[in-house]
Amino acid sequence: MEIRTFGTGERMKECQRRLLLCKDGLPTKRLILLPIPTTRDKKYITSTDTPLSLIPSLCDEGTFVAGYGITADLKASAEERGARVYDAALDEEFLKKNADITARGALGRLLTDTKLDITDMKICIIGYGRIGKELTRLCLFLGAGVTVYTKREKMCADLLATGINSKIITRECDLSENDVVFNTAPEAIIKPELIASLPPKTSIIDLASGDIFEPSDRLTKLSSIPDAMYPLTAGRVYAEAIIGAIERGA
Repeated sequence: MEIRTFGTGERMKECQRRLLLCKDGLPTKRLILLPIPTTRDKKYITSTDTPLSLIPSLCDEGTFVAGYGITADLKASAEERGARVYDAALDEEFLKKNADITARGALGRLLTDTKLDITDMKICIIGYGRIGKELTRLCLFLGAGVTVYTKREKMCADLLATGINSKIITRECDLSENDVVFNTAPEAIIKPELIASLPPKTSIIDLASGDIFEPSDRLTKLSSIPDAMYPLTAGRVYAEAIIGAIERGA
């Protein structure tokens, strides 16, 4: 199997290394390996000057294209030429593993930077999606005081029923009692000025994709944690997802 890799970073290098180790046993002629995310502007492959429009010209029967956030046009053009296309952004198993790495990395960053032991911390987690769930589990396991803030009343009730402190979040809610605020929600469900008004003791860590809050000295924005902190693990997870997709004919 021939592997064409586009993109940079240690995650991509590790992913490619693992794919090369098993390339002769995979049922495809050519693999086009694209980065995470594949594009930020829908024109060029992330961190390269290579246009997305080049990829379909490299495709034919027996080509497998793997990426994350593949555009509809790229998918359609590649498939027209006989290629199979795998988008990790649509793979729930991959998304769960990637979220787990993100949660562990965020907590690791916090524990490295803080002067408090986690058992002395009150931690607010905004959002209870993939990252929020794993972050909650880890913080509780390590003995932190955790409150999960969610917009959904049923989710709040379910969490309370399992013994996890939870509150309905509003744009004006009071978060000032917390030592740490983790935002995992991909939309602005609290006022940015509320974040800015939190006491100096409160660390504010934004894990959501996109720019939810205005940049400030109070806010730590952690982007692409898997690649930035644990690229070898992230590369393994990406490679395993691609291998699985090739083997099941995705």
